[in-house]
Amino acid sequence: MLITLLLIVLFLFLTGSIKAQNVAINTDGSKANPNAILDIKSTTKGLLIPRMTTAQRTKIPQTNGLMVYDMNTKSFWYSDGESWKNMSSIDISVTPTDAWQLNGNAGTIDGTHFLGTTDNVPLNFRVNNEKAGRIDPILNNTFLGYRGAFMTVTGHDNTALGASALFHLTNGSNNTAIGANALQTNSGGFGNTAVGRLALLGNTTGASNVAVGQAAMRSNSTGSNNVAIGGEALVSPQGDENVAVGYLSMWIGSGNRNVAVGSGSLFFSTGNSNTAIGERTLFNNRAGSFNVALGSNATVSENQSSSTVIGTAASATGSNSTALGSGAVSNASNKVRIGNAAVTVIEGQVPFSFPSDGRYKFNIKEDVSGLDFIMQLRPITYQFDVKKFDGLADNSIAIQASYDEAIQVRRSGFIAQEVEKAAEKSGYNFSGINKPKTDKDHYSLSYESFVVPLVKAVQEQQSIISLQKDQIIQQSKELKEANERILLLEKKVEEIIKKVNNSK
Repeated sequence: MLITLLLIVLFLFLTGSIKAQNVAINTDGSKANPNAILDIKSTTKGLLIPRMTTAQRTKIPQTNGLMVYDMNTKSFWYSDGESWKNMSSIDISVTPTDAWQLNGNAGTIDGTHFLGTTDNVPLNFRVNNEKAGRIDPILNNTFLGYRGAFMTVTGHDNTALGASALFHLTNGSNNTAIGANALQTNSGGFGNTAVGRLALLGNTTGASNVAVGQAAMRSNSTGSNNVAIGGEALVSPQGDENVAVGYLSMWIGSGNRNVAVGSGSLFFSTGNSNTAIGERTLFNNRAGSFNVALGSNATVSENQSSSTVIGTAASATGSNSTALGSGAVSNASNKVRIGNAAVTVIEGQVPFSFPSDGRYKFNIKEDVSGLDFIMQLRPITYQFDVKKFDGLADNSIAIQASYDEAIQVRRSGFIAQEVEKAAEKSGYNFSGINKPKTDKDHYSLSYESFVVPLVKAVQEQQSIISLQKDQIIQQSKELKEANERILLLEKKVEEIIKKVNNSK
């Protein structure tokens, strides 16, 4: 269009004195093209039209069709008879038959023009002749990303965004993959959602999983109904119905129905039905199941089951063990520990009670030792090294003023080893002594258990008192009778003396 306008101007410029059908300007002597009024040929020279400044151009009266080159704007201008038009910004309307240009198109109309198809055929995109996108109206799949969903065959209702996302999908359906390599090896899995680079990378047939975060559930293959939120959460699971929230949570987890919330929580676990809430909770637990941990670094031993730890750094060893409170340690199976050694008061509004229904008691014996056991006990007062008990070094960060305060408390009680010896000497199988089960365990006493031998001792004392009372009563009776006989004898003696005196 630009060349045509230039030719017209030149023609108008030259035809003021030339009268001919057409004019040829060239160096080879060829005639002008019969369809052109001016035919210019050259391979070494161009065509110059008037050049001027913007100020000079604007002084020219408006003349329809007039064209000049503006040296200030470095562009061609033409007049439409009313105003000057910059040819470099001319809007060229796009028609339905125009192709999309490499440098973009102008004059497009929103809602009318589009890039796509007008038939029911999938739209494909390529980069370096590799598949980079596909919109399939038949299977309702949408893929965008270099080599994304490369192997897709029959799967439907899938969405992939990212390089190699859903790369090997064949017949899986209802999957969503966002991020490079997300759900890359998924073949038949359905209903999965992967957001993040390498998320659900190794999934093949696992279904209804949700993985959000870089490498979340990266190595899962067949596990289903899992939720992983956080970088490398549930990296290697093959189990089902797990929930992992936090960086590295359930990193090596192949169990089922676990809940891990917190960075590094349930890190090594392969057990089932564990609940871990807090940073590095149940971090060392491996094959244990049915554990509950709440609090930063709260944990149980690696194969322990059915234990509960609540509190920062609370821990438990064995099974069916419970530790409650910051730093509380339950170091044996079937044990409940409340608080660490710095705790000085355990308070409740009502007294603690124990099941004592006779319907459940059997093999009942009255073999409780009373006075024999009680009289061998040595009541003492003492101070307790709580820092040593909790294994705290002098430079430990965990040492607080509460520990120093607890050490100063003057306590009353017994020494467990002495109670143990007293029970052995009296032949009493005393249940109030908790003996160490491991080399890391310790003695403890159940002081409420002393009530039973104390009651027995009181009963024994009462039996002695009752026997002594009966003896005293009998002795009093016998003494009274003796006194009466003595009085009678005294009376008879007096009578005899009178008779003797009267006979003189």
